[in-house]
Amino acid sequence: MYLINADIYFEVILQHNPIKTAMKKLTLAIITLFTPLVFFAQAFDDGTNLISLGFGLPAAQYIQNQSNDYKNFTDYKFSNFGTGVLKYEHGLHKNFGLGLNMEYSGAKATYKYDDINSLRYQRTINTNVFGFYARMNAHLPLGDKLDVYGGVGLGYLYTMNKTTDTNPNPNINNQHNSTVLNFDYQLTVGLRYMIKESVGLFTEFGRATTICQLGVVFKF
Repeated sequence: MYLINADIYFEVILQHNPIKTAMKKLTLAIITLFTPLVFFAQAFDDGTNLISLGFGLPAAQYIQNQSNDYKNFTDYKFSNFGTGVLKYEHGLHKNFGLGLNMEYSGAKATYKYDDINSLRYQRTINTNVFGFYARMNAHLPLGDKLDVYGGVGLGYLYTMNKTTDTNPNPNINNQHNSTVLNFDYQLTVGLRYMIKESVGLFTEFGRATTICQLGVVFKF
């Protein structure tokens, strides 16, 4: 009888032990702190799909070189339309992904020149550059908001030039079209910040169609 009462007595004491209560509170606090890291989605993870829409500056290197070729002509004008970027990436691992990039740059150059009879005419060159790349990226996701990444891309640049001329001489070809296909590569680093679980912003720098890119990213 007394042994039973003693067991009950010590059990009650342990239940009201301040040290035991403090340990329970500490354990609960630790679980609360680390639960988001365990259960919340990472900014990039295995199975993650990303679609990015962006804009880059300056224009493609080919367009910049072309602008320098004609800048010494009379009444030279150059318009750069910048670069549009569309990207898709799939996460094969929380630190690794594969994807595709499509990029477009456009520009227009006009200038005046004199023919052999010293008559002045205007020439217009419209340039369109399309880039297609396969990408491999390494990721360092920092929680569910921030993702630091870098990668390499291999692909091609397809350039189309259309030249028109106001010279009426029938012996002069006043319209000329040309296309060029060149192998190209990318080597960039980037930063992605998720505003919401499925929508974020990105910026990217390095050797690509453009030096700097920024835009919006959709995660699903």
